[in-house]
Amino acid sequence: MEVIPVLPTDRHKPIDNIRTRTFFIVDEQLDEDTLRNALDRLVRDHWRKLGARLFKRPRDGVLEWHLPKTFDENYALFRWSSKEYDHSIDKTGLPKTTPPELGAVLLPSPEALDKWFRPSDWPFEQKDEPDAPLLHVHMSTFTDDTTVIAISCPHIFGDQWGLANIMKAWLGLTKGELPPVMVGFNEDVIPKGKEYSEYKKEEIVRKGRMRVRRTGEYFMIILGMILDLILRPNEENHSLFVPVLVVESLKERHTKVLKEKYGTDPGLTNGDILTGVLTKFSQIHRTSKRKMSLGQTVNLRRRVPMLEGDNADAFIHNSLHCSTAYFKMEPSTTVAEIAYQNRLALKEALSPKDIEISMAVVREMVRLGQGILTCEPFGRLYFVANWSSVWRPLDFTSVVKGQEKVKEGSRRPKFLVLGEGRDSTRSVGRFIATIMCKTEEGYWCNLAIPVKGMKMVEEYLKKDPMLKLL
Repeated sequence: MEVIPVLPTDRHKPIDNIRTRTFFIVDEQLDEDTLRNALDRLVRDHWRKLGARLFKRPRDGVLEWHLPKTFDENYALFRWSSKEYDHSIDKTGLPKTTPPELGAVLLPSPEALDKWFRPSDWPFEQKDEPDAPLLHVHMSTFTDDTTVIAISCPHIFGDQWGLANIMKAWLGLTKGELPPVMVGFNEDVIPKGKEYSEYKKEEIVRKGRMRVRRTGEYFMIILGMILDLILRPNEENHSLFVPVLVVESLKERHTKVLKEKYGTDPGLTNGDILTGVLTKFSQIHRTSKRKMSLGQTVNLRRRVPMLEGDNADAFIHNSLHCSTAYFKMEPSTTVAEIAYQNRLALKEALSPKDIEISMAVVREMVRLGQGILTCEPFGRLYFVANWSSVWRPLDFTSVVKGQEKVKEGSRRPKFLVLGEGRDSTRSVGRFIATIMCKTEEGYWCNLAIPVKGMKMVEEYLKKDPMLKLL
């Protein structure tokens, strides 16, 4: 048995207990046998760490991966199941098409689709079944030739960029392509410069940024969240579809406004605009002003030396860094200003020094058992995870059932990706949103808002679905 310690950058709270649930919704009937056999080969012959189990060391609680030297015939490499439905996917509430001319629209959330795409006996959290196989895979097929591949994986094992790499390697095997040698199998490739204690206080204690908390400070942050939950205990969760043309129109308009205000082109991206829209909608019910910490994921692949080039495609563990914009949020704050603050924060977070300092802070917080929660006492927090570019390289052509139907040089099968990484029955979703994927038509996002706020968003979209007034 090979024992591999779980690195600090993989086990900070709350991801140490999250199992991500991701749904690949493909507009073709896929070959189950081909997919299952290829995944078996990937785990058994190539990326063997996918067949490990997570264990907690009894003497000190440190988490470890336990990986057999060889897999015997009774060892479960992964958990696989499938189901055929006698109706089309429309019955699930998920529309087959999303016409861009209708503008932004609220649709069923991944939580609402769970009952269709995910077996009821799957664990929501890692603690629900700690010794379960890492990968749970379920295929659902519908009469309109739609196939949904649902995958559950512990977040402690990898991020969504890592899942995309698993998918690429898995699908590659169905085309006869061997995956690269896994990077980070038993070594730490995340940047590590000075020890936390070697930094000056002003370098590591940054207001509005992730930092080690003083005694009692974390309680004051949580207290502010608890007060919000007492005042607004119920929330609604939806997917939000925003057409590409709407996002690009907003970007063009807000870039012009910001250029006039600040004198230079802010360099906004579509992700900045969507972050602004999601943040604005999340606060639509509020009438007071308060400082906000707006965080966003930064993927370190191709941004640090050990994960450059081909290594980026062979690394499946967490390589996440966070930017945080810290600014005054009030009802009059515009999407343009939110997007601008987010862009400034991302630019700062991409500097090598900022990455090194933040990783030192993460390792120290893990050592102290502190959760990674970026917010000031009694302030507001919001976090946006952007997966939209992650899935772009995926191609399901090689696993379409009845290969004779696939013409050489034909377009790749259309697909979209939905998902989330929280316990759908107990967790609070109002403090985080996800930009889940981008299709030809637009972006699919996931957000939860207190009931009053969601009703206000619904009313707004009825009046202005093209977001011309936002």
